[in-house]
Parts: sequence; structure tokens; C-alpha cells
Amino acid sequence: MPELLVLIDNKPTPLHDCAWVEYASCGCAVSVAMAAMDDGSRALPTEDDARRHLEPSKRARDKQIRQGDRLELMTMDRYHAEVELAVRCPHLKGDTTQQTLDPAQGATRA
Repeated sequence: MPELLVLIDNKPTPLHDCAWVEYASCGCAVSVAMAAMDDGSRALPTEDDARRHLEPSKRARDKQIRQGDRLELMTMDRYHAEVELAVRCPHLKGDTTQQTLDPAQGATRA
């Protein structure tokens, strides 16, 4: 697969150096997925692709959008510097869990 590039901060960036970060309506980061795997096995170039990967159920995706959840594509350097899902969102209710980044698998439940 040819290398996919995206423009982040007006700089061409390889998609495999990026991650999609999901923010709940409260503003807390709650999940993350690698935008592409180095081996070419998966690419999530659009927000819709990332949403379907993080939440397979269309009904749940639609609910997340209605509630104000959003996705942001960012470089891995920015993810590690600013987000790093080390702290749980204090606003999550019930058995909902955050997802943490495992580069080998994409997004996994914490």
C-alpha cells in the first residue's frame, strides 16, 4: 500500500504516525486508535472510518455524536505529550471504560 499522508498543522504527515483520539462531550479523552498500521493491515484515513473502528454499532455511534463526542486526528508525538490515556475520565458513568493505545492492536479496553 502506498504511504498515506495527511496534513496536520499544514505539514504532510504519514498516516501511520497519527492516532484518532475520541473526546467525550465533557472534553475528556476516552479512546484512541492508531490511524494506520505500519504493516499496511489497516488504515483509518477518515473520521467515519475511525468511528466505525472504535464503535462497530451504528446506533451507538449515532448516540455518541448526538451527545457531542468528537474525534481528532493528531500526531503520535502530540498524543504522547498531551493526551496519553493514563487518567480515567471522572465523568464516565457505570461500566463504561476508556480505551488505551496498544500499537499492535489499535484500540483496546482498559
